[in-house]
Amino acid sequence: MKSKFLLVCIISLLSTTTMYAFTGPKTDAGYNAVILDFIDSHMNSNYKKLNKVLDENYMLKIPRGEKVIQQNKSSLIDAMKNEVGTKQNCESNYEVLAKSDALVIARVDFTYHDSIQHNYLIVEKNDNQEWKITQVCKMFDDIQTPQSGGDVTAKN
Repeated sequence: MKSKFLLVCIISLLSTTTMYAFTGPKTDAGYNAVILDFIDSHMNSNYKKLNKVLDENYMLKIPRGEKVIQQNKSSLIDAMKNEVGTKQNCESNYEVLAKSDALVIARVDFTYHDSIQHNYLIVEKNDNQEWKITQVCKMFDDIQTPQSGGDVTAKN
């Protein structure tokens, strides 16, 4: 009788542990939505959407020659307000490079006819458990090397 009781207790304990140990697949919807909103805001000059996904301490970094230009959230949003209605003539694509429960690193590419703009996003969960973009590093690659004397869209 004692062995049956012990067996039932062990089975119950294992069942309970198994049931509560599996939490199901984790959703990526939070940071994916932030990345998609970033893409949409860039392609459609939607400063309101961008304002929602950027952290208050956000910083944009763009290399120019041997110098790095930095722009904070408020100056970026103010600049975008002047471009309302502008549509970018490009294709977009993104890839998550690394992720954890609190931090995601993603690369968002905007491909124009002669160049690619790479945006490396740092997306973090804030104290309210909301995903926000805290930093973007923007880099440019030429798709085609221009003939001598040709214009270059951007170059690192």
